[in-house]
Amino acid sequence: MPEKITDEGILAGFKELKDLFKETDAQFKERFKETEAQFKERFKETEAQFKETDKKIAEMSETVKKMSKELGGIGNNNGAFAEEYFVNALDDKKMFAGQKFDELERSMKAKDGNLKDEFDIVMYNGVAVAIIEVKYKVHENDLEKLVTKKVQNFRELFPYYRNYKIYLGIGSMSFYANVLEKAKKLGIGILKQKGETIEIDADNVTAY
Repeated sequence: MPEKITDEGILAGFKELKDLFKETDAQFKERFKETEAQFKERFKETEAQFKETDKKIAEMSETVKKMSKELGGIGNNNGAFAEEYFVNALDDKKMFAGQKFDELERSMKAKDGNLKDEFDIVMYNGVAVAIIEVKYKVHENDLEKLVTKKVQNFRELFPYYRNYKIYLGIGSMSFYANVLEKAKKLGIGILKQKGETIEIDADNVTAY
């Protein structure tokens, strides 16, 4: 015969269930405290790692800036040396592309509104102008720029020479083979270092 359910039994059951909830709740809170402590400790470790990473990135960035500045300085010094070399070599005879020039100007600058440009070496006489650009190392885009942009800019910035023949030359301490071929196709004279003087290949120079 089934046991008779009494009010006392029900109350005892509720009390037992309530005690069980209290125990479970206490266990949960204890476990939560442990998990929270672990999370905080892990967060501190991760935050410290992030700070260390940020520090290393900042140090690397500063190193890159210094290297870029140093390399830029080296490039500028090399360019200035090359320009000085070709100026000194050309200034004596002032001969280029079969023409004898009267004057030589170095770093010839001009500005007209938004248009401004600088020309490394310019030689001129009564009928012609020679524009010689100097690079420590020449790339193909330097040749394209010389033929298109430099010629047009010179005529606009110095209208007095607008009807003069313009001969182009590229001077460098080092040439790639493809650059030499490209320069010849474009009719640009080539100026190379040869001992203490220069070697000029301007037999097929085009008058622009």
